Amino acid sequence: MDTRVKLIAGGAALALLAGGALLWRAGPLPTGAGGARGADGWAMITPGAPADTEVGAPGRVAPLSAEQVRQRLFRQGSLAGTEAAGDWCVSQSQLQPCAGLRHRFEYYILGLGEVTADELRVLVADEVQRAHGPVLAGQIVALWDRYWQLRGHAWRHRFDQNDRSTWLPVFEERRLVRRQILGAEWAAAFYADEETRFQAHYAQLESGLPPPPDPGEPVPQMAPGKDPAAVHAERVARYGEAAAQRLAKADDEWADWQRRLAAARQEWQHLQAAAHLSDAQRRQEMARYVDQHFKSDEHLRVQALLKL
Repeated sequence: MDTRVKLIAGGAALALLAGGALLWRAGPLPTGAGGARGADGWAMITPGAPADTEVGAPGRVAPLSAEQVRQRLFRQGSLAGTEAAGDWCVSQSQLQPCAGLRHRFEYYILGLGEVTADELRVLVADEVQRAHGPVLAGQIVALWDRYWQLRGHAWRHRFDQNDRSTWLPVFEERRLVRRQILGAEWAAAFYADEETRFQAHYAQLESGLPPPPDPGEPVPQMAPGKDPAAVHAERVARYGEAAAQRLAKADDEWADWQRRLAAARQEWQHLQAAAHLSDAQRRQEMARYVDQHFKSDEHLRVQALLKL
């Protein structure tokens, strides 16, 4: 298995609900998910297979063994050619709270629908026992059971993408129930980063200030015909006054460079047209001009641009 399956997409997706739904920002909704997208780019989605649903082959009588589950998922099924995401979170023969275990759980849950939830549990137990022995396997399977309970929890508060007043009650309920079911340490390990990102996003919306710039979005630039005051105002809105001042200084430095380079190009053309000068004299005069109008660390660049 040589291709890593990415389950939690950093800043792209924020898991607000454990099992009932997710907050998803930007890009298409995940395959198999239904839901609606709000005007601000966040959408509430529900996974394609409910957390408390066991889907198996029609007419199956006995559950599959761990080896049969491996055959179905990793050799014949959708996880063929993949590498397990996450980690068992075992350090020095001790189970340590970390987000990697949730990622590992979610990796196996991708197989739900091809095998049942009970069969996934059998697979998880066998995989971790092979890796770390029966004691740690028992501890991790107990966490799997609690995580599965959390994913299937019946939530009281209803989320409305277009009504921000519903967001915090939903968030606080999820946050509380996560700690009740998983315990404070494991809830923090599994969800603290996502909760922090959601709180920051919510606070930014409540502040009324424009969101931070997309790293892929170009910086507003000065150009002929553009209003300098408008460009500066847009930079302040995006990056703050201090950064806008630094950008203005960079603009001034670039304009000065362009002006001096244009003058040097004109001087070189004038010298090349001077019939009374030899080629060596022209280059001497131009070298003297460059020394007078450019800093030493700019000389090579000027010479290259003017093909001196």
